[in-house]
Amino acid sequence: MSEQTTVPVRRRWLSSSGFGMLALGAALAMGFAYAAQSVSRAMIAMRTASTIKVKGTASIDLTSDRAVWKAVVTARGATLPEAYARLNTGVERLKRFVTENGFTPEEIRPEAVDTGMTHARDTKGNELPRIESYTLNQSVAVLSDKVDKVKQLSERATELIKEGVEVRSNDPAFLISNPDNAKADLLAEATRNAFERANTLANGSGSRVGALQSASQGVIKILARGEIDNNEYGRDYDTTAIQKTMRAVVSLEYAIDR
Repeated sequence: MSEQTTVPVRRRWLSSSGFGMLALGAALAMGFAYAAQSVSRAMIAMRTASTIKVKGTASIDLTSDRAVWKAVVTARGATLPEAYARLNTGVERLKRFVTENGFTPEEIRPEAVDTGMTHARDTKGNELPRIESYTLNQSVAVLSDKVDKVKQLSERATELIKEGVEVRSNDPAFLISNPDNAKADLLAEATRNAFERANTLANGSGSRVGALQSASQGVIKILARGEIDNNEYGRDYDTTAIQKTMRAVVSLEYAIDR
C-alpha cells in the first residue's frame, strides 16, 4: 500500500495585491491616528500652559526696479602700451554698444584696469625675469532702472566678439531699490496671521488669547517669484530674477486666558 505525501501549500500573502492594499490602508490609518494624537496632545498641553507660541507669515510680490550688469574686456600685447591701446579700443567699442542699446553715458561706469604679466620660461619650465606679454582687464558696469533692457544687453554683449573684442558678460543683478517701504506692511500682515493662528488654537482648547508676552522677527527674504524656500537660514536676497516675492516670519507668544 503506497503512502501519499501531502505538500503544504504556501500562501504568498506578501506578493498578493490584496495584502499590498491592506498594508497601505494600515499605514494610512496609522498616519491619521498619529496626526490626531499630535493635535490632541497640543490641545491638552495648551489647557495646562499659561502661554501659547505661534509663528505668522506674510508675503508680497515685487518687481525689480534697478539692475546692475558688468562686462569685462580683455586685451593682450607684447608691451604694456600695446596691450593698453588694444584694451582702450575694446572698452570704447563696448561703451558705444551700450549706448546703441538705449542707455545714457551716465549709466556707464568703467572700473580700474587690472594688469597681469606673463614671464618667459626656460626649457625646464622655470620662470625667467623677462616679460613675454601683458594682459589687461577692465570691467564696465551699467547701473540703470531700465531693467528689461539690461537683461537684453547682458544677452547680446558677446556679439562684440565677432568684431574682435574679447569681452565676457556677467549675469545681471536685479534689485529692489527701497525694500524697507514694503517691510512695515509685511510685518503687520505677518503679525495678524500669527494672531489668527493663536486664536484658532486657543478656541479649540476652550481658551482665549490674552496679552502679547514676547515677539521676535525672523529673516525677511526677497526670493525669486515662485521659489520655495523652507530654509530659515538660506539665501535672503535673490538677485537673479526680475519678479520677486518678499516674505516675512514673526514669532509671537501670547498669554492664555481661561
